[in-house]
Amino acid sequence: MNNLQITNQKMLRKLFWISWIAYFISYIGRLNYAASMIEIGQSEGYTTIQLGAVVTALFITYGIGQLISGIIGDYCSPRILVGMGLIGCSLCNALMFVSNSYWQLIIIWGLNGFALSLIWPPMVKLFSKHMSKDYLHKSCFNIQTSVALGTFATYVLCSSLLIVWNWRTIFIVTALLLMGAAGAWNKVIREIEIYADQHGEVEEVPDIREEKKEIEKINEKASFLKLSVKSGLMIILIAVLIMGFLKDGIMTWVPQYITDTFGANSYFSIFLTAFLPLVNLSGIYIIKYINSKNNGDDLKTTALFYGVSTVSLLLLVLVGRNSMYLSVFFFAVVTSCMLGINTILVSILPTYFIKYNKTSFVAGLTNCVTYLGSALCGYGLGALVEGFGWNVTSIVLVGICILGIVAAILARPLWQKFKQ
Repeated sequence: MNNLQITNQKMLRKLFWISWIAYFISYIGRLNYAASMIEIGQSEGYTTIQLGAVVTALFITYGIGQLISGIIGDYCSPRILVGMGLIGCSLCNALMFVSNSYWQLIIIWGLNGFALSLIWPPMVKLFSKHMSKDYLHKSCFNIQTSVALGTFATYVLCSSLLIVWNWRTIFIVTALLLMGAAGAWNKVIREIEIYADQHGEVEEVPDIREEKKEIEKINEKASFLKLSVKSGLMIILIAVLIMGFLKDGIMTWVPQYITDTFGANSYFSIFLTAFLPLVNLSGIYIIKYINSKNNGDDLKTTALFYGVSTVSLLLLVLVGRNSMYLSVFFFAVVTSCMLGINTILVSILPTYFIKYNKTSFVAGLTNCVTYLGSALCGYGLGALVEGFGWNVTSIVLVGICILGIVAAILARPLWQKFKQ
C-alpha cells in the first residue's frame, strides 16, 4: 500500500490539532446526555433503567456503525466521513433540544451514535496515510488527551448550564459547537489534502518491502478471520470489550453512585465527576512510560493495568462507602487505567494492520467492541443497581476486571509474534 507521507512539521501539527479539536468536541456531543442524565430523570420522571436504555441505544448504534465506518473508511475520503459525522451529531443534539417523549430520546440518541461512528476509523486512516510510524504512534497517544479533556469539559459544561438553565440548553449549545467543528475540519483537511498531493512522499510501508511475499500470500489465501486468530486479535477483543464496559460504564454511573450512596444533589455529583477525566490523563502517559519499559509488550502492560483496576475496585467494595471523595478516587484509578488500555488496544493496535490495508477496519472493529461493552454496561449496570444495589454491583465489576487480566495474558504470545 502506498502512502502520501508528509514531512512538513507545520502541516503535520495542523493535521493532529484539527483532529484533536474535532474529537474533543465530538466527545461533548457523545457524553452530554450521560452527564445530564440524573437531571433529565428528575425533571422528566424517568427510571434508572429507562435512563440507562438511552445510553445503551447510543452505544449499540455507535458500535454497529464502527464496523460500517471501518470498512468504508479504507476506501472513502476521511475528510467527508468525519465531516458527515460531526454534522450528523450536531443535528441530533439539536433534535434533543426539541424532543418531547422518552421514545424520541432513544431514537435520536441512537442516530447520534451512528453519526459519531463515522469519526474515529477514518481519522486513524488519515494519520496512517500521512504520518511516519514514530509520529503516528506519538499522535495516537497524544490524541487520547482529547478524550479526557473532552469528558472533563462535558461535565463542567453540563453542571454549569444546569445551574442557570434546564437540561435542554446543553444540547443546543453542543449542536452549535459541533457545527463549528465540522466547518473547521473541512477547511483544514482540504488544505492538507492539497499539500499532500503536491508535496507528499510516495513510499511503501517498510514492512511491505521486507515481507512482501509473505503479505501477498496472506492476502491471497487467508481470510481476515485467520489473520485475527494468528495475531491473537480474537482474544484481545475480549479485553477490549471489558475495557469499554468499565471505561464508559463507570463514567456514566459515577454521578448516580454519588447521589445514591451519599445523598449529594445532581449538580454536585456531575461537577465532582468532571474531575475524573483530569486524573485519567495520567493513565495515558503512565501506560506509555510503562509500555516503553516493557519494550512495547502491549498486552503485558494491559494485564498490569487491569490488575491495578482490580485492586482499586476491591478497595471500593471494602472501604469506599466511608467517604465520597475516597470512592471517587477509586473510580478515578479504574477509569485512568481503562483510558490507558484504550490507547493501546484501540489507538495503537490497529496501526499494525496498515500493511494489510486493514487499519480503518481494525480501528472500527475495536471501537465497535469497546462500545458493545459500553452498551452492556449502560443497561446492565442500571439493572444491577436497581435490583441489587451498589455493593453487589461493585463486586461484579471486580470479577469482570479479573477476566480482562486473563484475556490479556492468553493473547500476549500470539500478539508479540505477530508484531515481529
